[in-house]
Amino acid sequence: MDAAPDLRVPTESRSEGKPREVNPNSERWRVTVAEDALGWWVRLEGSGQIDRYPNVTQAIHRGRKLAHQNKPSCLVVHHASGVEELAWFEE
Repeated sequence: MDAAPDLRVPTESRSEGKPREVNPNSERWRVTVAEDALGWWVRLEGSGQIDRYPNVTQAIHRGRKLAHQNKPSCLVVHHASGVEELAWFEE
């Protein structure tokens, strides 16, 4: 059985190498990546569009791109296990 890929998204950091403190309550775009019966989907909150992908790798790649293009933003990846991964993209 193959090991699951490491899907963690690295957080941006300051030049000192310390994690950047982010206020999660500030206004930001939210990009959601999740799985349903049809595969993996990606949605930028506030847009009516949902993009669908056959696998998690493609969906996370698209989610990162959307989050990067819409800074400040938060990428949220929902796994079937109930685990949520968060990544912040700042200006």
